[in-house]
Amino acid sequence: MAKQAPFRSNWWLVWMWLVAGFGCQQQAPPVTVPARFVASSQPGWQRRDGRLWLADSLFSGWQYALHATDDTAFVGAYHEGREEGLHRHWFANGQLKEARHYQNGWQEGEQQGWYESGKQAFSYAFRQDVYHGLVRDWYASGRPAREGHYHEGHEAGFQRVWFADGSVKANYEARNGRNYGFTGVKHCVNVRDSIAILY
Repeated sequence: MAKQAPFRSNWWLVWMWLVAGFGCQQQAPPVTVPARFVASSQPGWQRRDGRLWLADSLFSGWQYALHATDDTAFVGAYHEGREEGLHRHWFANGQLKEARHYQNGWQEGEQQGWYESGKQAFSYAFRQDVYHGLVRDWYASGRPAREGHYHEGHEAGFQRVWFADGSVKANYEARNGRNYGFTGVKHCVNVRDSIAILY
């Protein structure tokens, strides 16, 4: 019986390269926000160059706001003046109004909002502070208002927009910077502009 040749394959090299490559990616270290809670009504808050300051220093900690009933209206964390982690807003009736996620001052991941009735108002996917993924809006009635797909802040894929009565306002596909389909835009041209008037 013939002796089999030993298995000679470079797959194990490829596998090791992939493991080493993914393992060496630099991940930002988790940010620790100090347990410092300061009311938004305290004097000295300022916004400068997109960062939050308290008195003369960049704020690190938790800012909060209260409704007149002393129920929480807002709570959000900051690290060196930049938004960090989950920021939430509430209506006076206690219903959650918004839940937004931040990383190093940029919106990151799913951002959601609700109407005072509790019905969803929006759901946005973000990456590095721009739309990236599915973006949806609803009317207060619960009917959809908009549904779109984005890639790095630009429309990419199917986009749909509805009127409040549910009828279609726009239905198109965005591809390579161009729109194909019913965009809901009327290109108004005055016929007189295209005719040479002879006297």
